[in-house]
Amino acid sequence: MTADPKLPARPLASTIAAVLLVLLMAGVALQVGIGLWIDENWFSHLGYGQVWLMSRAAPWGLGLGVFGAMALWLGLNLRLAWPQAKRPWRGLLVGLTSGAVAAIAMDHWFTFLVALFQQPVGTTDPILQHDISFYLFSLPLLLQLQRWGFWVGAGTAGLVALCYWLRFRRLLPAAQGLLVQGAQRHLLGLGGLLMLFQGLGHWLDRYTLMYSNRGSFAGANYTDVHAQMPADLLLAAMAWVGAAALFYLAAFRPALISLKAAQEKADWRWVPWQVTALLLIFGGYGLAAIGVGVFYPELVQRIAVLPNELERDRPYIEHNIAFTRAGYNLSEVDVQPFQVKDNLTPESLTRNTATLKNIRLWDNEPLLAAYRQLQEIRPYYQFPSVDVDRYTIDGDLRQVMHSARELDYTLIPERARTWVNDHFFYTHGYGLALSPVNVVTRVGLPDFFIQDIPPRATSPAAAAAFPIDNPAIYFGELTDLDVFVNTNAQELDYPKEEANIYTTYQGTGGLPIGALWQRLLYAWHFGDWQILLSQEFNPDSRFLFRRQIAERVHTLAPFLRYDRDPYLVIADGGLHWMIDAYTTSRSYPYSEPTPAGDLNYIRNAVKVVVDAYNGSVDFYLAAPDDPIIETYQRIYPSLFKPLGAMSAELRSHIRYPNDLFEVQTQQYATYHMSDAQVFYNKEDLWQIPDQIRQLAGARGEGGSEAGVNNWLFNSTLPGPLPDSQAMPPHYLILELSSIDATANPSGSAEFMLLSAFTPVNKQNLIAWMAARCDGEEYGKLLVYQFSRESLVFGPQQVEARISQNPIISEQISLWNQQGSRVNRGSLLIIPVEQSLLYVQPLYLEAENSKLPELTRVIIAYRDQVVMEPTLDQALQALFAPEAGARPGSESGSEPEGAPALPLGSEQAL
Repeated sequence: MTADPKLPARPLASTIAAVLLVLLMAGVALQVGIGLWIDENWFSHLGYGQVWLMSRAAPWGLGLGVFGAMALWLGLNLRLAWPQAKRPWRGLLVGLTSGAVAAIAMDHWFTFLVALFQQPVGTTDPILQHDISFYLFSLPLLLQLQRWGFWVGAGTAGLVALCYWLRFRRLLPAAQGLLVQGAQRHLLGLGGLLMLFQGLGHWLDRYTLMYSNRGSFAGANYTDVHAQMPADLLLAAMAWVGAAALFYLAAFRPALISLKAAQEKADWRWVPWQVTALLLIFGGYGLAAIGVGVFYPELVQRIAVLPNELERDRPYIEHNIAFTRAGYNLSEVDVQPFQVKDNLTPESLTRNTATLKNIRLWDNEPLLAAYRQLQEIRPYYQFPSVDVDRYTIDGDLRQVMHSARELDYTLIPERARTWVNDHFFYTHGYGLALSPVNVVTRVGLPDFFIQDIPPRATSPAAAAAFPIDNPAIYFGELTDLDVFVNTNAQELDYPKEEANIYTTYQGTGGLPIGALWQRLLYAWHFGDWQILLSQEFNPDSRFLFRRQIAERVHTLAPFLRYDRDPYLVIADGGLHWMIDAYTTSRSYPYSEPTPAGDLNYIRNAVKVVVDAYNGSVDFYLAAPDDPIIETYQRIYPSLFKPLGAMSAELRSHIRYPNDLFEVQTQQYATYHMSDAQVFYNKEDLWQIPDQIRQLAGARGEGGSEAGVNNWLFNSTLPGPLPDSQAMPPHYLILELSSIDATANPSGSAEFMLLSAFTPVNKQNLIAWMAARCDGEEYGKLLVYQFSRESLVFGPQQVEARISQNPIISEQISLWNQQGSRVNRGSLLIIPVEQSLLYVQPLYLEAENSKLPELTRVIIAYRDQVVMEPTLDQALQALFAPEAGARPGSESGSEPEGAPALPLGSEQAL
């Protein structure tokens, strides 16, 4: 006989497969290891090595613990169910299942940490008398554990039953109709475990009633407390009785299911009493779950509550009001009356110069479009958004708007998009454009305080107010491409007409990449082998990655929620990004969730500062008494710094975040009502007023990520433009002492964020709300309510009066017929002493141009509406008729060459 030549192929194929498997596993391990090494270096370079260690050790520690416990549990159960099964197959099944469960558990590692490190709040819920920390931190973990326990038990029971079926081919052997005793004990025990977790679920359901939406408000109502809660207790008790019965049968009464004998004798009295007991227990539980758990509470709600809802639910409505206010930090709003007198005089304007000369006439979108036309300089520069801030200039507090000039890699010409250019040459943006909020040139364009490349101050006062030692922006909103600095290649600093200016990075950002082994690791991890092959590196070269500030801060602290609008700050000689960060929860009891349903508790707990040149990131505690941030601080003691550690210059630019204020005003529109009956009847429901947006002609390009009306100059959006939208909050400098001397005894002007309210389905103003931004007063909320005895015009009413003004409407129609289009800007409500001024800018844009010009200013006061080329002239027309139009007239005159200067200033700085 001759040997089959094909026989050696099998061991060879097996060897090759084994080698490939080992290589694959080694490759995966190497990739993970290199990734961990790079991450650890990146975190440690920023000073957050402990954060990285905790963020990696906690999920892996939890995962390994769950994997071990699950493997032990499942291995014992499978060994009992099928001891004759081959160990490799059983081990593979245990390993895969345990790994899947461990991977799921690792996704919830932070839930475990906050429960472990939780801080008490010091406030108890009024029904179950638990500290609020139980709901914020413990209850989410307990609910998760209950779900895991139940489904692990159910999965184990199903797997065990399958093993017994495969082992015996059927659960009831035909020989005697009896289930094998061991299998019976085993399945009864697993059934008892399932009922144990089911009872725990009912027990925890009592606490989730604090988020109930059964009534017309969030939180437990009368039915929840007096019907649903007792029902949950009864169901928990019945489930635990069922669990005890199953455990008893598993331990002492096995092999007693004999349905075959009962069938043969045609007498069901032969059915064992244990089976009857189980049927009664579980049948009773099933009926109770439907009848007591579902129908009974609904019956109570319909018969006992709905006919007398206010009387029954009054104490629970009060809980909802109190806890919603606490959840949104609205418990200490200072409410004052505001009696509109409309008695302004020229002397009043002089007393309120700081307010009037800072009225913001530039909207985000038209100003952004102007910046992009006038100041981008090169096609690869981009202004991503416009931000509002305040600076002291020549001794006066001035409101300004600015935007960072970032490098947008998508705008680099395709032929120039080489690997070297992307990673070595085009490395950073440069400087910013900055202008006052209401100063324009003679042709209606922004009159800059800082402009051009390199950034140039337009006056000595501006130069003193905005010192910038290094305007390069290596870290920003658009910088999403990894770059290498301190290399042998030329690095563009900024362009000039005659030649480019080159630079070498002098900052502290980035990780070393000069050594060959470092380049090898980075090339492997990022899958870019040109990193290894390039000859541009030297021993001092550094690698800058995760340069987009949103990605940067989220990688460091993913458990915080970040504001949509980072803003640039000039401070300490450099450029810094300020980002507001929030702690949020959906688990604050009795608190009304937002319309999106994603939170019912929020605090602006952290201010994040990112250095635009070095990339350093600092997290400062802005609300140290917030229980959530206190818990995070215990988890990461090295992550957060006290707010006092922030430089005084940076602290002077902290502002109350717009995103938070919008959430608070939405809730306050309902929760300003403190009386339960008024709240229930919705007698005094408010809303954020709408403002009319009238756009003539085609749309231009532009837009602002930060702006609410980002469709204003965006020609790419399809469909009709909206004619109205909710009036966004706006920042302003306000002399609050002229309105309320007790709120600001110093009399100094301050930076504030303001929003207005109207009654629901009405257009008249009912109140305005302001958030203070400066110094010790930061974060305080003020509400000024108008008298209900007189009408105060709201934004839509004022804009209707503007639209109906014959001179203004005729002028707008004329402009729209002469190769241009007119856009009406946002209407601003400006409180001045005990009066209100309504100010609206008017922008003119030629059909063949995308450069809007601020061409008119409309002011409404009392029964007067005027339109003039400048704010000064409009105010003079209202309050100094000898210098302009007569009082009460509507002016539409053309400009006579007078510069558009803010009231009280002699010239633009």
